[in-house]
Amino acid sequence: MIVHLLVLILKITTDSFPFNLYYVELYDRYVRVRRTIRRCISEYPHEDAYRDALCKMDAILTGVIAEKRVKALVRILKRDWRIFKRLRAILENEDKGSREVVEGRMRRFLSFLERKAATSKKYAPLVKQIKKFWCGLFYTYDHDGIPRTNNDMERFIWELRKKWKRMTGCTRVDEWIAYRAPTGIYMFNLIGTCPPLKELGFSVDVAEMLSSVSYESYRHCMEEYDRQKEDDRIRKGGNRDVEALLKEIEGMNKEPSIGSEM
Repeated sequence: MIVHLLVLILKITTDSFPFNLYYVELYDRYVRVRRTIRRCISEYPHEDAYRDALCKMDAILTGVIAEKRVKALVRILKRDWRIFKRLRAILENEDKGSREVVEGRMRRFLSFLERKAATSKKYAPLVKQIKKFWCGLFYTYDHDGIPRTNNDMERFIWELRKKWKRMTGCTRVDEWIAYRAPTGIYMFNLIGTCPPLKELGFSVDVAEMLSSVSYESYRHCMEEYDRQKEDDRIRKGGNRDVEALLKEIEGMNKEPSIGSEM
C-alpha cells in the first residue's frame, strides 16, 4: 500500500501553463519522494519484499536525480523561471500602480535583461521583443477597458457576444463590427460626460454634426455598407455550398443573355 501511494505521488497530472515548469516540478517531486523513501528504509528493520521495493524505487529515482546533465538543466530552468516570474509580476501589476510606476519597473527589468544578454545570447530575443512592443505595453494601465492579454481579449469578446445575443438574438457580432464599426467608434467618441471628440476640440452638438454632413455623403456611405454586405453574403454562400453559388452565377449570367436575344 505504501509503495502504491509513493508511485501515485510521483505523478504530476496538472501544471499551470506557461509560468510553472512541469518537468522542473517533476524533478523536485522526485527529490522529495526519494527523501521519504530513504527515511522509510532507514527506519524499517526487516529484510523483505517491501524493503526491496523501496530500495529499487530509490535506485530508479537516484538515476534521474543524480544525473549531472539533468541537474544542470533544472538549475538553468529555475533561474530563467525566476526571471519570467519577475516579468509576470511587473505586468500583472497586482498593487494597481500607475502607468508610470509599471513603466519604471519595466525599464529597470529591461536594463537587467540587457546586462544578462551581454553575457548570454539566449536573453537577446526577449530583450528584442520587449523593445519592439514597448509602445503598446502600458496603455492598459491608463485605461481599464483595454484588455491586457490575449486571454483578457478573448474574455472581453465573449462577454460582448453574450450581450449582443441578448440584444439581437444572434451571435454574429463580427458582421456588425465589419459593417458598423466606423459608426460605433464615432459614437463611442461622442457620448459620455467627457467625450474624446470634445477633448480634441471637435463639436459634440448632434444637430451641428448632422448638418455638417451632406445627404449625398450619407447615401454614399450606406451604399458602401450594402456592397460590403452583399460581398460577404456571396463569400459565405461559397463557403456553405460552392456548387449552389456557381449555379446562381450561371443563372445571373443567363439573364442578360436572354434580354439581349429579345
